Amino acid sequence: MVAAVQDSENMAAARLAAGPEAQVIDADDIAVRLVVQSHRQTGLSTVCADLLDFAGNEIYMRPEPSLVGRTYGETLNAYERGIPIGLRSASAGVTVNPPMETPVNAGDEIIVIAEDDLLIQLATTPPHIAEEAIISEPGVRPAPDRTLLIGWNSRAPKIIDLLDRWVAPGSSVDIAAPLEPAETALGRRANLTVGYKPCVPTSRRSLEGLQLGGYQHIVVLSDESVDADHADDRTLVTLLHLRDIEVRLGDPYSIVTEMNDDSNREVAQVTKADDFIVSNKLISLLLTQLVENPHLQAVFADLFDPDGSEIYLRPADDYVKPGTEVNFATVIEAARRRQETAIGYRLKHLHDEPTSYGVVLNPSKTGPLTFSPDDSVIIVAQS
Repeated sequence: MVAAVQDSENMAAARLAAGPEAQVIDADDIAVRLVVQSHRQTGLSTVCADLLDFAGNEIYMRPEPSLVGRTYGETLNAYERGIPIGLRSASAGVTVNPPMETPVNAGDEIIVIAEDDLLIQLATTPPHIAEEAIISEPGVRPAPDRTLLIGWNSRAPKIIDLLDRWVAPGSSVDIAAPLEPAETALGRRANLTVGYKPCVPTSRRSLEGLQLGGYQHIVVLSDESVDADHADDRTLVTLLHLRDIEVRLGDPYSIVTEMNDDSNREVAQVTKADDFIVSNKLISLLLTQLVENPHLQAVFADLFDPDGSEIYLRPADDYVKPGTEVNFATVIEAARRRQETAIGYRLKHLHDEPTSYGVVLNPSKTGPLTFSPDDSVIIVAQS
C-alpha cells in the first residue's frame, strides 16, 4: 500500500495507522522541496515529471554481473542505452551518485535511467571522449542573491526554512503579500535575511512598487484562500504583470510558480515563466511509480533531500566548451571528474516548447551536440 499525506503534521499518525508494510509519502514536504530547488534550478519540475511519467524515461534497478569489479565511475559510459545514477546493495542500501571509486560488488544492482528496461544495453565499444572540449576549471561558488516571495500560504514558512539551507550566506528573501506574516517568519537566519513588503499580487501598480529590478529570483505562491481554479487565474495575472515589467526594466529575473491544475500550465506558458510546480501531478506520478517498485522511495528521498545528492541544472559551459561539437559521453566524463553524474541537458531555445520544455534526459551518448552558453547540463550531485 502506498499513500500520500497532504499535511506534514499528520505523517506520524498516518505511518502508525498504515503499519510497517505501507509507504506513506509527505506530499506537502515534496511540494516545498520542488519549489525551493526550482528556485535556482528552473526546469526541475519537467525533469522530475519525465522521470516519473511512464511515457518518458524511468528509473530501473538491475543486476549487471559483467560490471562487477568495476567502479561506479566506470559504469557511467558502460551502457549504449541508459545512464547509471547510483547503486543498490544488500549492505548499504540505495546510494545515489556514490563516490566515483565505489566498487560494484557481486549482488549489487545498478540504478539506471532508461526509456524501458528492455532497451538497457551495454556498449560493445567505449564511446569517444573529446578531451580537448572538456572544461577542467572548478565551478564558481554560489554568490549571495535576492529572492522575492510573492504571496503567502501554508507552505511558505517551510519554503523559507529550506531556502536558508540552500542559499549562499548573505542572501535575502522579501515576502510580498497583502498581510504581514507572523514575526517568527521574519528576521535573520543562518544564511538568509527575511523581510516584508506589502503587496497585492494581482495589482500592476503594487508589483511595480516592489522595485523588481533588484531581484535575481521570484517565486509566486498559490493563493489558498480561494478555490484551485480561481487561484490559478490569479497566479496567471501576476505572472503576466511580472514578465511585462521585466521586459520594460531590461533586468532579467527567473520566475518559478505553483500551479494547481496541470491543464493550466500550457495556458500559462504565454507568461514565459521559467518553471511551473504542479505538485499534485508529480505526487500522483510518484505514487504510481512506488506501487510498481517500492525500492524507488529511497532513490527519490535522496534526490529531494538537501543532505543527499540532488538534481541540478548547471551551465553547459561549466563542462564543455560552448560552440564545440561534442557527444554526451564527453559531457558525462566532464561531470564524472567533478564527482557528478550527468543525466541529460536542457536547451534554452526550446524552454517554451511543450511537452519537454527543452529537457532531454538519457540522450544518445554518441550523437553530435553543440551547446550555447545559455544551455544547461542536468546532473545529479552533492550541493
